[in-house]
Amino acid sequence: MIQTAKIGDFINTTTVLRALREGCPHTRIHALIHPVNEPLARRLDTIDEVLLLPVHGFKGWRGKKWLYQLVAGRFDAVLTLSPNLATFIVPFWARIPHRISVLPDRRKGIARLAWPFLTSGERHLHGRLFRETALRALTGLGINISRDALARANEIPTAAPEALAKAVKVLPDSSATYVGLGLGAGNPMKAWPEHKLLEMVNTLIQRTGVTLVLIGTAQDQPIASALQTKFSSQRIVDTTGQWTLDELPALLSRLALYVGVDSGVTYLADALGVPVIDVMGPADPEDQRPLGANAHIVAANVPCAPCSHTFATPYVCARGDRACLTRLETVSILEPIFRQHGKRYKS
Repeated sequence: MIQTAKIGDFINTTTVLRALREGCPHTRIHALIHPVNEPLARRLDTIDEVLLLPVHGFKGWRGKKWLYQLVAGRFDAVLTLSPNLATFIVPFWARIPHRISVLPDRRKGIARLAWPFLTSGERHLHGRLFRETALRALTGLGINISRDALARANEIPTAAPEALAKAVKVLPDSSATYVGLGLGAGNPMKAWPEHKLLEMVNTLIQRTGVTLVLIGTAQDQPIASALQTKFSSQRIVDTTGQWTLDELPALLSRLALYVGVDSGVTYLADALGVPVIDVMGPADPEDQRPLGANAHIVAANVPCAPCSHTFATPYVCARGDRACLTRLETVSILEPIFRQHGKRYKS
């Protein structure tokens, strides 16, 4: 299976791995993934071998040669969930018997000319979740997808005991209401504007009794430090840069709620059953969104959104102002907290 997208997309295709394992129980499954997902992938029982995408990816003849050397004479089937020209033509050159791929609905480009090199393709349709398209692609291997498989929750590996102990040490108060706030995003188009973070932290500190848990990578430490300095509150816990991806579920599982943009950590929390507020920003909720019973989707009513789709992902705002995030009222983002959990907080 070739799935080289980042954390959120990887989590949303764990259901594909489960369906593949159940549909072909005696098959050995190898997963070619983006290195950022390695800590999670190595703990999944649906993957027999983890293969990592190199820095150069599939670019140029170097990338295609690398992929050819990886697959030639080794596999009976290649299932591609992150399609491009190389993943269409290289398995054909390598004479892989079964060559299955999802087919883009946007920005098809010259790669579309290589679709005939596949033995089976599943077109992604506007208005259908990408994970459903990915599941339906398994029919190319003779696997029938049931309604239960389509409705199945995403999977997260069980946290190691040492990670659980670490989470209890960081968030020790069983009587406190811990609310996670995700600070960053892999795509800068999706990241919070700094003034929105300031407004949200101020609103939650002033209007609620929750303890805020700041979550992010080492790159988010400067803004986390600035928030702690500005508000000087004991109800702010900074965890940025202190958790590996496979440890993070232990921390998230101690939260009453997680607030974030549409990024990988939001999908981690949702898969754990933690209530989430997902601010979609430029992302298309018809392509991908949290599916948990306690997931709240927040999207701005601006004509240019959504502009980011599964097969068309911009990294720079065409307008220059990221209106899908900057025009959102802070109270409207946090309203599900006040409405659903209002009795737990002071007014």
